[in-house]
Amino acid sequence: MNNEFILCITAFDVSRLPPGQQILGSVLQKELVLDLGRIHHRIRNSDEISRYEELAMTAASHQAAAALAAKRTERDTLLFQGTADWKYKKEIKRINGELRELEAAYKKAEEEWPFIADKPLFIINEHNTKGSFPVPPERGGEEAFLKANNADAFLEGTFQFVYGRIYAEFRLFTRGASFVYQDSTIFSQEDFNNASDELKSRFLTALVNSPPAQLRLTAEPDHAQLEVNGRFVKSGDVVELAPGPVTVRAGADDHQGIVKEIELEGGDSEEIAFVLKPFTMETLGINLGRPGDSVYMGAMYLGGNTAAAKTEEADTVDEAVGKTEATDEIQQRFFSIYVPVGQYRYIRVETEDGLTGEAIVKGAFGDDVRIITLPPRKLPGKDDKPVEDKRRKFYGAYGRFWIALPVAFLAYGFYQAYDYSYTVLRNQDMYNSAKTASYISIGAWAVAGAFLVETLVRMGIYVHTASKESIPLWE
Repeated sequence: MNNEFILCITAFDVSRLPPGQQILGSVLQKELVLDLGRIHHRIRNSDEISRYEELAMTAASHQAAAALAAKRTERDTLLFQGTADWKYKKEIKRINGELRELEAAYKKAEEEWPFIADKPLFIINEHNTKGSFPVPPERGGEEAFLKANNADAFLEGTFQFVYGRIYAEFRLFTRGASFVYQDSTIFSQEDFNNASDELKSRFLTALVNSPPAQLRLTAEPDHAQLEVNGRFVKSGDVVELAPGPVTVRAGADDHQGIVKEIELEGGDSEEIAFVLKPFTMETLGINLGRPGDSVYMGAMYLGGNTAAAKTEEADTVDEAVGKTEATDEIQQRFFSIYVPVGQYRYIRVETEDGLTGEAIVKGAFGDDVRIITLPPRKLPGKDDKPVEDKRRKFYGAYGRFWIALPVAFLAYGFYQAYDYSYTVLRNQDMYNSAKTASYISIGAWAVAGAFLVETLVRMGIYVHTASKESIPLWE
């Protein structure tokens, strides 16, 4: 029973702070929701378990007693309902049987000690996770507040300005008053981040009810990025964490990333050393046309062409003996880059006169060294939107066609109605109306046809422009 421990963070009292500093309360509340929400479980001590056992036994006894009293009242009222003798005997037999079961249940509730979870899951109140923080209760109303908010504990805080610094006081009240944690700190506004981290560490220890676990990560290569539960950490730093499952990640450019799931207990001290394996690299030769060309991979500048003239065709490279010799040839005649096998990289070549050649290249296995040429072209400016312009014109023509088409069907319907009336009545007025309607119908169909042709033409232009503006893919 009680396999969840729910914390409710109340609205902090910042009324005694200057208006410009009152935002500190809401900032700390949101940080607490994020950081304390990573706690996996709480460890209950014997006093807390005993208190929850008493609460559970009292609730079970009251529930069993209420059911037993209600059934006895039902038996007593049966005497005054004036039912037939045979029916009374039948009903009293049924009620007596149910009473025996309820009496046994009441006795069991009084004698049987419930099993209380010693490591309940730690949960932040759902109102807090939605950004809502209720007003804390008055003194003496703590139990009623916890019941109303379906919580096992609540955290309240007050802030005040003291001689140019901020004094914060906190109280953590738990259900049944099994323990009440109080804390305070004083800090300057510039030191708020350090004070916040220190407070969160204290709250974590109090709520988990055990010392935090410590984790130290290192990685090779040195520039690898490390994450613990989605947060970046520095290699070699010791991180304090709440007990429970922890997700650690390590990654570096051109290396295979590693993800590990570990379980930490309170007081544990773990060290994990990651050794990332580099990707197998493919050597590519970028054919640079003119001196001054610059090569980029993503946003990273890789180098440029200092040669005085454009190289000849790359066919002779494929005829070179061995990949090493081919690579040496590339470095002499082309600009060489390295792409991880199986990975995509965005390659860009920029010329001195503002032209750009670009492609997305996927690294591949192979003994032959690939030579790629990125034809330079002028990219659209910030205000130039050729694809959007062609798409807008295509949609305009498409919309006009679907307006003209029902109009053409309507005009043809009028023509058919007049023509049928003339056939039946042989009325000259009907003949004239049918003739006029036929001209209108022919014109409407001509307009719809023209719009259809325009739609097809604009669609072709749109597809051609979109294809021309798209970045080529080399695999």
